Amino acid sequence: MWLPHHKASGIKKGGGGNGLVAVAIDKDKGSQYALKWAADSLLTRGQTVILIHVLHGTSSPVSRLGGNDAFVCNTTASSASPHQLDNTTKDLFHTFHCYCTRKDIHCLDVLLDDTDVVKAITEYVSHASIETLVVGATSRHGFIR
Repeated sequence: MWLPHHKASGIKKGGGGNGLVAVAIDKDKGSQYALKWAADSLLTRGQTVILIHVLHGTSSPVSRLGGNDAFVCNTTASSASPHQLDNTTKDLFHTFHCYCTRKDIHCLDVLLDDTDVVKAITEYVSHASIETLVVGATSRHGFIR
């Protein structure tokens, strides 16, 4: 059920294929653990990780954003454009950027706008041909819900 450790099995870090690794992030601790696991298990120094965050339940990304540049994709309107981030979202990404900088891993921020978080992430991962998606879960009952 569990994947073998890459050192013991001779599997090259990053795997085969295109090697794109994405981590779905939010403000919870599970996202931080997911990025830490991805950095320790899948990523190498200098590699780029895609950080995906979904703004759910917003009516318009423009009215909510305003600070740092990020790629925003409104999945219901099929449009994508750079926007400004509000301070909350900027701080969320900043936490993950600090960790990646310490590990010498590059970050690409993707901000999706959709009411259905799961649908937004799966459609983006499929569209962007991401090979590995890492998601965090709470320590208890993470998969029961």
